[in-house]
Amino acid sequence: MTLPFPHELHLPALWAALHWGQPLAFLLLPLPFLLAWLLWRRPSSQTTAAPRLVLLHPNVRALLHGATTSQWPSLRRLLPALALLCLILALAQPQRLGAWVMPPPQGRDIVVLLDTSLTMSIHDLRWNGQPAERLAVVKQVFARFIQARAGDRCGILAFGTHAATLLPPTFDRQLAAAMVARARIGMLGDDTALGDAIGLALRQVRAEGKLKPVLILYSDNGASNVGQISPAQAVALARALGVRIFTVQVGDTPASGQPYTVPAYQGPQPDMRAIAEQTGGRYFYAASHGAQEAAIHAIGQLTPTLQPPPQRRQAQQLYAWPLALGMVLWLLAQWPGVGLPRKRPRAAGPQPVGEIES
Repeated sequence: MTLPFPHELHLPALWAALHWGQPLAFLLLPLPFLLAWLLWRRPSSQTTAAPRLVLLHPNVRALLHGATTSQWPSLRRLLPALALLCLILALAQPQRLGAWVMPPPQGRDIVVLLDTSLTMSIHDLRWNGQPAERLAVVKQVFARFIQARAGDRCGILAFGTHAATLLPPTFDRQLAAAMVARARIGMLGDDTALGDAIGLALRQVRAEGKLKPVLILYSDNGASNVGQISPAQAVALARALGVRIFTVQVGDTPASGQPYTVPAYQGPQPDMRAIAEQTGGRYFYAASHGAQEAAIHAIGQLTPTLQPPPQRRQAQQLYAWPLALGMVLWLLAQWPGVGLPRKRPRAAGPQPVGEIES
């Protein structure tokens, strides 16, 4: 059984397919040729030894068959130069390139604002055919959204009477989903400090870069009644920073976009529809599980990540082969007597009759 061998595969094609990680190493290529020239011109030990004349009777067998001389001692002197050439090839780092390596997607900062006030505990939604509270459905839907946002930094913020950060923006999607699951009704009071929540979220996002951060607000009506920062002030700050706010209303009557007034703040305040419109986001009324799935899917399409083009390819390093060959050639050059032709035992015949030393 023979292995298939492509006819197109030949040495020029293999050489052309190689990629060199350090091509500047080829500047050292004149060195092995210079070394080979010096070694070739250097006289051997046989020519530098004192001349020695030995008189023999004629060897008829050698005259009939012809005497052969080995060229190995001369070629053996070039082994250091060949070893140096292999080491230079290894230093150039030959590589075989493979598939392109896709870089990770470039995302944005996404902070979700969860309303944990008392009204979010109403069981007017359904999950898997069973009645479920508003906040429980929100947590399930948003946990799935986080898992699909590779490259984004996701943060979790809850608000009631006060606003608190459950998790600052992070790439750890598993941790973000776990922190969403820890949100509880009434954990921060029963009122709604929406302005404080938006202001706290704006302090945690990074507004620089190609992809601007976004806020996703989940609430049942979005009417703020407490807090040091009014919703109008928070929306103005978000608009100045270029941060869009997507609002998802999960119950009550759909927001009309008309401002409202409360004793806690001076002047009219925007509702959830107006918050989204004034910041460049989008308002969603999702009073059911399916509507929330559709809303979060639409938000994902409106806030895409960037997939940069690949900049590098997979590379199989091949420098070990010329490095090993160079070490073997160097050892052969340094080992005494390796590769020298073995002397044959002299057959019975003419013997030296005299020697003359000079």
